[in-house]
Amino acid sequence: MLELSAIIKGNVQGVGFRATAKLFADHLKLTGFARNLSDGSVELCAQGDRPQLEKLLAELKREFSSHIKEIASDFHQVAKPYSDFKIAR
Repeated sequence: MLELSAIIKGNVQGVGFRATAKLFADHLKLTGFARNLSDGSVELCAQGDRPQLEKLLAELKREFSSHIKEIASDFHQVAKPYSDFKIAR
């Protein structure tokens, strides 16, 4: 199991990005969270198998292609496992 950490920049707040991320993550059986950051970007943390994590990123890129300007992402070992996927505040 791996963890995907990503910062998504662009017009990604107020467009349903976090709710859609949760919908996709739940469907892919991933855990973690999505939360808005004060600079207008969204932080995404997802845990699961790499193919599923890559699919989550691909689906979000497809769904929000006109809103995303940049994604900085990294895969690493899970330090603190999550039990489900949450929309964080």
